[in-house]
Amino acid sequence: MKLLLLADSETERLEITEMLKNIDYIHLAGDSIDENKTWESLERATADILLMGSCFNGSRYAFAEKVSKQFPHTSIIMVETELLEETMHNALFAGAKDVLIKPIDPEKLMNSIYRIHQLQERTAVTKAEAPQKKLRKSELGQVYTVFSTKGGVGKTFVSINLAASLAKNPEKRVVLVDLDLDFGNAALALNLYPKFTITDIIDDIRHMDSDLIESYLIPHESGIKVLPANLQPNMNDFINAEHIHVILESLRESFDYVIVDMPGRFVETIMPALALADQLLVITTPELSAVRNIKVLLVTLKDLNFPQSKIRIVLNKEDLRGEIKKNDVETTLNKKVDASIGLDYHRVLSSLNRGVPLVYEYPKNTLSKNFEKMCAKFIQDELLKA
Repeated sequence: MKLLLLADSETERLEITEMLKNIDYIHLAGDSIDENKTWESLERATADILLMGSCFNGSRYAFAEKVSKQFPHTSIIMVETELLEETMHNALFAGAKDVLIKPIDPEKLMNSIYRIHQLQERTAVTKAEAPQKKLRKSELGQVYTVFSTKGGVGKTFVSINLAASLAKNPEKRVVLVDLDLDFGNAALALNLYPKFTITDIIDDIRHMDSDLIESYLIPHESGIKVLPANLQPNMNDFINAEHIHVILESLRESFDYVIVDMPGRFVETIMPALALADQLLVITTPELSAVRNIKVLLVTLKDLNFPQSKIRIVLNKEDLRGEIKKNDVETTLNKKVDASIGLDYHRVLSSLNRGVPLVYEYPKNTLSKNFEKMCAKFIQDELLKA
């Protein structure tokens, strides 16, 4: 791989060039502390990687942005003096694929270069396969955001089976996005082992589009594709609302349905999933604490001026022999229940443990049929709006 070095100082230039000599798959095509010389090198022959410092006052972000626009095939690794949210944000939105902290650790540098190499290979494969990709109609896909501020109501179960039920139509493309960034387990519930998570997308957010984002998604046998949450919560520190907005907008361009599995609380980072929602599925169960919790949630949504016409109440775990009936839930919430799922602990637990959506494994089950009815109703609602 051809690499250009734009160091912050002569001492740093010498240290890094010495370090790069030990990486046998790197060809150092040029090294300098001068932006003009580096630009001239890029104009002569585009490099695979530009390793550059942000300078002590951050004056090189503009140069990085200029490079990323003029030479999009050159991946930028930015070197910062300290790890701060502001510097990380500035580097990523200036076009950097990765950020390293001084003094540079040789192993971290090699890992960064290797990850960029993998990204470039995935991008090339995605573009090569683009002609065979199934084309979507021009309008943006529907965003179904699944939300509840009460834990244990089955948000992930509903999200997975909603997605799998919609995917039964071979003409529709469906993606499931796990935005429970701290405790998301959608991949686990589908028996998937993520090679990439949402953090990998953030590394390339500057150049994200509907084609590139496909290379990060995991296919499932049910026909859906999945964008998993991070495996470690500490990886979420540098994800912000703007990143989530870019990701969801990119997915809407190529998928008919974007199903978003939300965390159990309001978090600023994932608010775009509410703002972009065509339908907000609020999940509750026939339990006093759950219904009261949802009542507070509905008041909060109203205070936030969220469009009431987009809210759909979904009653999960409905037990016809239970003490709290569907009518009781509607009376307490002063809002009709738009869909009821039903109760089948044995099959629900089996499907989650086996990593197979209930609607896929038990298509004739009552719960599966209820999911189909719910999908048909929501689709019809959207057609009536149009």
